[in-house]
Order: sequence, then structure tokens, then C-alpha cells
Amino acid sequence: MNELITGLQALPPIVWVGVFFGAMAFALFMAVIPYRFDPTGFINDKVKHALTFLVLFGMLDLAYPTAGMPWWKPVSLFGFGVLIEVCQQMTRYRHFSIGDIVANGVGILGYLGLYAVYQGSI
Repeated sequence: MNELITGLQALPPIVWVGVFFGAMAFALFMAVIPYRFDPTGFINDKVKHALTFLVLFGMLDLAYPTAGMPWWKPVSLFGFGVLIEVCQQMTRYRHFSIGDIVANGVGILGYLGLYAVYQGSI
């Protein structure tokens, strides 16, 4: 696992900034397209939210490396999740969901848990 993390960290942060913002744009796009066009429609919606935000957090952490875990990382990512729900409410075919926000939070907490375990193993 250490080799994987070291390999990911070997890329310059500016590369991860591009990957992170591209992934955020893709997540927003997927969140506002009509359900009938969603190729991942067969996957449980809450699982998709949790996994998406876990992966987004990993990309955010690689894009903006810091000593420790500053408060702004999970808070800003959580805010992005709320923004997605607001954007969905603005469409005529999607709706705002507290459950989705909770699932986003589960993904964020999942990453924080993995981060804590990894930091403790070094």
C-alpha cells in the first residue's frame, strides 16, 4: 500500500489539481443529467455518492498536499456535495436529497478514516 501511495504522490500536485477539478466537473455533470442517460444507473445511488466523495477527497488530498488534515478540505468537499444537490433541485428531472448529502458525508468520513489509519501506520 505504501508503494501505491508513494507512486501517486510522485506526480506533481499541479497534475492532481487538473485531475481533481476534472473529476469534480464530471461528478457535477453526472449529477444533473437525466436519470435515463446515467450509465451507472444500476448502482445504488447512495453507494455511488459515498464512493465518489471518497475518491474526490483522495484527489483533493493529492492536489493540495498539506501537513496534517486541515479543516477546509472536508468542509469544502462537503459544500460541493450540497451544491450538487442544489443544482439537482434546479432541474425539472432531479431533486434535492438529504440522503445523498449524508452519503457524501459517509464518503468523506471514510476517507478521513483511511487517512487516519495510514498516518498511524507510518
